[in-house]
Amino acid sequence: MIDQDQARKFWTNWVRREIGGNDLVQEAAVGAAVNEIVQGRDNQAAADAARRTAQSLGVGVPPMNASSPSSAPTRGVPFPAPVVARATPAGQDGQPLVCKLCGSTPAANATIHEHNGRLIWMVHKTTRGPFCRDCGTALLRHHQNSTLFQGWFGIFSFFITPITLLLNLNAWQKIKALGSPQRDPGVESKIPAPLAPGKPLLSRPGPYVGGVVVAAVIAFVVVKSVDSGGCLDNRTDLGNRMTRLHNEFVQTYNTDFKTINACQSVECETVPKRHIAAALKTYNDGLSAICWPDKDRADATALINANTAMADAYTTWATATTDADDQSLQNAAEAQDTRESTADETLARDLGVPSATATT
Repeated sequence: MIDQDQARKFWTNWVRREIGGNDLVQEAAVGAAVNEIVQGRDNQAAADAARRTAQSLGVGVPPMNASSPSSAPTRGVPFPAPVVARATPAGQDGQPLVCKLCGSTPAANATIHEHNGRLIWMVHKTTRGPFCRDCGTALLRHHQNSTLFQGWFGIFSFFITPITLLLNLNAWQKIKALGSPQRDPGVESKIPAPLAPGKPLLSRPGPYVGGVVVAAVIAFVVVKSVDSGGCLDNRTDLGNRMTRLHNEFVQTYNTDFKTINACQSVECETVPKRHIAAALKTYNDGLSAICWPDKDRADATALINANTAMADAYTTWATATTDADDQSLQNAAEAQDTRESTADETLARDLGVPSATATT
């Protein structure tokens, strides 16, 4: 006598070879075939039931014929038929709900969602009950796995997928609370027996693909948030960092030069000149903290060196005590000022972000 596990193994191979379809269709077809064997019917009846089930789920299969599967196992004493309870079709007031797939009771109204993300579009599927415990569990596992496996790959889909998974929790709670499905063979249904629940969700690839995607995004956000040097910045972000530093210096430079131009003595100019030198050192501190790409590093270094030279020139200029010294040191400071401005413009141009211009 062949046991039920052997029969399921045989019909699983036969359905995969003769019918095909996705995992859900194959599980349903195998369940229908084994159900026929359990009830004492022959292999031809089992094959016909498997084909009918696949067709009811939208899979085209070869027409039924009079021949049995060539390698069907020989049956001995049939397995005892399962105990079934009479189910009343849905739609009658006060009567229990019936599974829309297999006709079993008890059943619950539940809506199961699936979301598949694409780079430029998305696909959302909705399957509505009522479902019995086994059919509902099979559908939930299938749709949750598909959502976890391919729901993340799109800008909007990345945020829709968690919502879809959470929506399915409501259906899962309803279905989990149901008792074992009982089916009346006299009730017409799409499939002759409840779907096999299939492998648990954690035995499928979806949760692990979803976990990797979410972990990668979280890791990126965390690294980005602590990346004070901007090593992960794109060129626009780098340009914006550099521009903010430059414009802060320019604001100080323009304000101090207005003070210098308004002074009537060399001593009056000392404080604003030193203030400009200090602003250049602050500018350099900000530039040195940036993680510059290789192709920008030389220009950034040139600007840092120019800022240093200009700061030194302004510090020296601030030591002038006579008009003659002031004029001589001013010429040296202006030369470094021109050098700094050229280096500044070069780096800003390379980064593609315009910066403010210092005025005297």
